[in-house]
Amino acid sequence: MNRRSRLFRKYFQAFMAILLGSFIFLGTALLAFSGRYWVRDKLVPLTVGARGAAQDVTGIYADGHADVQEEIALVLKYNVSLVEGEFFLFNAEGRVVACAETVPDTLQPSPVACAKHGAMRVPAEMCRAALAGGYTLSGTMGGVFDRQMLLAAEPFHINGEAAGFVLAAQPVSGGMASYIGGIFQLFLLSGAAALALAFIVVYFISYRLVRPLNDMARATRQYARGDFGYRVHAQGDNELRQLAEAFNSMAISLATLESSRRSFVANVSHELKTPMTSIGGFIDGMLDGTIPAPEHRKYLELVSEEVRRLSRLVTGMLNLSKIEDGELQLNLRPFDINELLFTTVLRFEQIIAAKGLELAGLDSLEHVMLPGDKDMLTQVFYNLIDNAVKFTPPGGALVFSARQDESYVLTLRNTGVGISLEELARIFERFYKTDKSRSFDVKGAGLGLYLARTIVKMHGGTISARSDGASYAEFIVELPMG
Repeated sequence: MNRRSRLFRKYFQAFMAILLGSFIFLGTALLAFSGRYWVRDKLVPLTVGARGAAQDVTGIYADGHADVQEEIALVLKYNVSLVEGEFFLFNAEGRVVACAETVPDTLQPSPVACAKHGAMRVPAEMCRAALAGGYTLSGTMGGVFDRQMLLAAEPFHINGEAAGFVLAAQPVSGGMASYIGGIFQLFLLSGAAALALAFIVVYFISYRLVRPLNDMARATRQYARGDFGYRVHAQGDNELRQLAEAFNSMAISLATLESSRRSFVANVSHELKTPMTSIGGFIDGMLDGTIPAPEHRKYLELVSEEVRRLSRLVTGMLNLSKIEDGELQLNLRPFDINELLFTTVLRFEQIIAAKGLELAGLDSLEHVMLPGDKDMLTQVFYNLIDNAVKFTPPGGALVFSARQDESYVLTLRNTGVGISLEELARIFERFYKTDKSRSFDVKGAGLGLYLARTIVKMHGGTISARSDGASYAEFIVELPMG
């Protein structure tokens, strides 16, 4: 297979585009979820630190420590060292009353004298949330901070009432960037390795997917040139292998059909040439006097027989053409089917007498009225009886039997060489002639049984054959009674 084929490139590019898109989506999702996980992971110790500091501040005021400033400073600095963040004390109005650098001796609603934090003011709704039980978030706290922060607020109490809250803050940017950067680096390394492996796997998968299709294209070109020997190869147990097997089966059928067609053309050519040569010779002999006048009647009868044979051949070919084009229409009328069978047998009277064949079962036939196309069924009976007479050796027997209930069943049995099991499966195929028939029936074109089966099927019936392959052949025709 040409690995530069357009179909191969399309498959390969499509697979790689899907893989790259999947990796991009996975990387984006990984970054988003990693950031969320890092925030959640960092907020836990920050919340614990804020809650601990709030409890410590509550305890300092509840116990009435002498040096409140020093105690609060120690609490804030201790927690700053634990979580690597900043801690602030806000009063109930949302103003900063203490930070790690500046701690007042009172919690009056006035900002501390801290150039860095003195202007900080928490929005009223966030103050109420903090005093009501605390909260955690990631943001700027309504513009209090100039960058994204991780924030945890916990209230502290004086005399049982929430007097303010402790706010623990930690910048998002530095820690998250290094954390996500490390994860993304690992993802890129593993993703690059996975993509390299996927590139190889996709390459060979695309090759295996496209190869049967290219084989089919090559096979189609071979078949178009009349070479039906090429076969498509596919491995595995999937739809492509089923398609390849169906394609090969089609090739076998086409080869068989082509062989049959060539045989048919040869047979028909011979079938047309032989009687036409005989007719021309006989007529020329009568015209030039080679055949004397007393012999004219004899040779005219031979000419008439050859003309009838030509007429049957042409009629069969015309019927075949009409059947294939769907133009053959049945003229259904009730008639005596057994009478038709008897009159058809009479047409072979001379041949039967010449070969000394025994007829059995005709005397037991009863009148059976059946709706059908009389002319078409005449052709069915004629073909069956013609075959039986040809393949029955001199002194043999033809046995007829007919019965009717819900359907009419005719059985025609002849003694003779029989039909092999392999040939039984194909004798109703178009243009098919058995090997034995080539010595018995040199004039046939292989259409008789095919037309018989087609006509019987058009009547809604069936036709089948049986044989032991050595001593007899039997054909069974079943037609509906109404």
